[in-house]
Amino acid sequence: MNKQNLVFCFLVLFSLFEFKASISIEKKDSIRPNCKKIATSISLSTAAVGSQALLYSLWYAPYSSGKFHFFNDWNEWRKMDKLGHAYTAYHVSSATYDALSWSGYSQSKSLLIASSASWLYQGFIEVMDGFSDGWGFSVPDVIFNSIGTGLFVFEKKFKKPVLLPKFSYSPSPYAILRPEVLGSSSFSRILKDYNAQTYWLGIRANSFIPSLNIKWLMISVGYSINEHLVGDQLSVNLNGKTYNSYTQLFISLDIDPSALPIRNKLLKKIVLPLKYIKIPFPTLGIENGNVKFYPIYF
Repeated sequence: MNKQNLVFCFLVLFSLFEFKASISIEKKDSIRPNCKKIATSISLSTAAVGSQALLYSLWYAPYSSGKFHFFNDWNEWRKMDKLGHAYTAYHVSSATYDALSWSGYSQSKSLLIASSASWLYQGFIEVMDGFSDGWGFSVPDVIFNSIGTGLFVFEKKFKKPVLLPKFSYSPSPYAILRPEVLGSSSFSRILKDYNAQTYWLGIRANSFIPSLNIKWLMISVGYSINEHLVGDQLSVNLNGKTYNSYTQLFISLDIDPSALPIRNKLLKKIVLPLKYIKIPFPTLGIENGNVKFYPIYF
């Protein structure tokens, strides 16, 4: 199972909780301003401690603990898990920043706390990996955690929303071949099957065409893999058939929900979680040197 996708699920659940809490508190005009900070601090702390405890029970408990050690997983899954680290770090930073800003902290303090908390949160997961006999501390994971957090800090510091990482999922036919690794249920396959996942990086279209007055329109580049059944093996023979792993590159359109011209505050909060998920659009793909057109790709 991909730990970063599991953390992403925690992130989505926290975002929904924070959204509900913000609506509830904003309706009560008599609540003192400091209550927002207290409520947010409690929510963030509970989410961090609770998710780490749940992650430990689901991920690490089946394995024994031993001496701290390293593990070089750079050649695993054609770097898909590394993109997951960067994606999760960016959005954990973003969600934490939004919660702190909403509660009344200044932008500079929100950015400092959010980026530090995100990096430490993911770093603690790596430390747990280092003590687990089933895993190991991964330097490449830490690097990509830093890239994701760094991208968010850069954009907020210089007030330039340049890039937006997103995720999409479409079921693959490969999970059934190795369900113990790629998932045995629909939900577990979202977390475990890299063949079904695509990571995207979107940039606003008016960055290329300044005269284009559509701030929410994005051009997005995606990356995925196909026929990849074993972490560091590019060719696998299974049940008399050979599966040769290959990468997939995509280019598509997308939407930045934060830039949509929506005035209603409630509606803006409802559409904001779309910043995590790639919106289906017609897409061009490059696979094994061939160009393929998808009328709709997710």
